[in-house]
Amino acid sequence: MSARQAVVDALATVPGLTAFPVMPDTPVAGAAWPVWSESAYRLGKLANPVGHTYDALVILPDGATLDTVDAGDGLVEQVMSALSKVGTVATCGPVQIPFNPNATTMPGISARVTVTTV
Repeated sequence: MSARQAVVDALATVPGLTAFPVMPDTPVAGAAWPVWSESAYRLGKLANPVGHTYDALVILPDGATLDTVDAGDGLVEQVMSALSKVGTVATCGPVQIPFNPNATTMPGISARVTVTTV
């Protein structure tokens, strides 16, 4: 299984989220997907384990600020717990997620996770 798929599968275990391997065509609250950030080879050699780092993005409701905050507060620990089962979670925080072509944004959370593969 690829590191990306491990992150998708972990996100899919969080109630209320719909996990995708890439950004969905239609942004809706509860959509979640990984965005590759970097990969690091241990000791600089291809034969060693590789740490693949992803930003796992989750769209929050875009409306009343209280609804967005409540949804985010309720998801942070669930998302971090799910991701920690497949890798090391470094951070989790609020973001504005841009969508093209009209450059609109939606509120969300981003959790940085590193999945190690051999």
